[in-house]
Amino acid sequence: MDAELKILGIIEEQLAVQFTGKINILASFNRQYLGHILFKNGEIFEVLFNGHKSLKAFYQLIIQEYSLQSFYYVVEPEVVEENQRQIHYPYAVIKNKMTDVIKQYQEASKYRPPENVKILIESSFLHEKHEVTPQEYEVLEVMTEWSKPFDIYQHCDLLDHEVTWALVSLRKKKALKILAQKNNADDSL
Repeated sequence: MDAELKILGIIEEQLAVQFTGKINILASFNRQYLGHILFKNGEIFEVLFNGHKSLKAFYQLIIQEYSLQSFYYVVEPEVVEENQRQIHYPYAVIKNKMTDVIKQYQEASKYRPPENVKILIESSFLHEKHEVTPQEYEVLEVMTEWSKPFDIYQHCDLLDHEVTWALVSLRKKKALKILAQKNNADDSL
């Protein structure tokens, strides 16, 4: 699995030489900046990617590259301050969890809701006492502002597969109402 992920080789190179600086993550087709991985003395300090930060950003990058999305990486030295640190785990711990994250992502992707629906909280669920997990609570909290699947996944601090499992669980608890979007293509008649 590691051979498929170009970013892991680049990260491991920087760790081996005790690199201080960053790896810029750019879109392969237009070189647009998507994020970066910040290092200090060969330790990962910060990851920003597609609006996410910290470990979620790292695992989102891994999942996207695993899903055959390609990126262009530029390594550059930079002064990094201690107060910029967001990640406090050694790379070995992060990498060990990566296999599980990819496996969970593969399993959960079968249950991800389509983008053409709205997901709302069922009002009766709010008036009754139900036990919810911390992940379900976080998803419900995001759903107070967002109803489209893309927005829910984008604004929730959980990893995508955690959001999916929380949505599945909430659906089983009858906490969610799914509304299909109307197709406005026929309105021109």
